[in-house]
Amino acid sequence: LVFNFCFAEYSTDVLKGSSVVLSPDDTETSITSITWKHGNDLAADWSGGDTTFYRIFKDLCSLNTKTGELTINDVRPEHDGLYTPEINGKTRSTVKLRVFSPVPKPNIIHDCYPEKTKCTLTCSFDRTDDLGDVEVFWILDDRHENGTKLQITKDTKEKRFYCSLKNPVSSENSKKLKNPLFSGGTSLFHLLILLVPIALIGVGVFLIFHHEKRPTVERTLKHRFLRWLF
Repeated sequence: LVFNFCFAEYSTDVLKGSSVVLSPDDTETSITSITWKHGNDLAADWSGGDTTFYRIFKDLCSLNTKTGELTINDVRPEHDGLYTPEINGKTRSTVKLRVFSPVPKPNIIHDCYPEKTKCTLTCSFDRTDDLGDVEVFWILDDRHENGTKLQITKDTKEKRFYCSLKNPVSSENSKKLKNPLFSGGTSLFHLLILLVPIALIGVGVFLIFHHEKRPTVERTLKHRFLRWLF
C-alpha cells in the first residue's frame, strides 16, 4: 500500500484583486507538458497546443510554457489553497496560496470616567474571515503597544493616539485622537490666578477715572484699596 503525501514547500500571500505568479521549484531544459492542480482539481493543462484552463481559472490565468509559471490575475478568495505543478510528468513541490482582503480603516472609541481620571480606548473595525490574522496595535507618539484596548490615566504623558491594523498584505491607521485627559494648555486654576489680578487692576483704574468727585470717605476707601492692590 503506497501513500502519496503533498507538502507545501513555500507559501505566498496575496491581496485580493491583485495578480500572482506561481512558480515550480525546478525548471526543465525542455518542457513538453505542464499541469497545475488546485487541490485535487485541474487548474491548467498544456501538452503542446493551446493551454486549457478549468473552472475559476478560465479567463483569469496565463501559463508560461517555457518556465511552467502560472499567473493568476484578479485573485479571488476562492483561489486560496494548495497548488501542485507537474512538469513533463514529474510532480513538483506544492505552493500554498493565501488570499487576503485589505484591512479596513479602524476607528477609536473612548470611554472615560466622569471624573476624567481614566479612559478606555477601543480600536473598532469590522473583522471578517478574509482578513486573516489581524495585528492590532497602538501608536502613542513615538512608541507602540499591542492590543485592541488601551487604558490611559492622568499619568499618561502621550498627547495623541493612533490605532493601527496590519495583516500579511496591508496596513491601515485610524484618525488621530488627542489625549482626552490632557489639558493641552493652561489649567482653569492657573487661568483664574492670572485673571484675578487683572480684574483687580481694572477695578482700580475704574475707581480712579470715574469716582474722583465722590465723598471723601469713599475716596479714602478707594485709596486704601489701591494701596492694598499695588
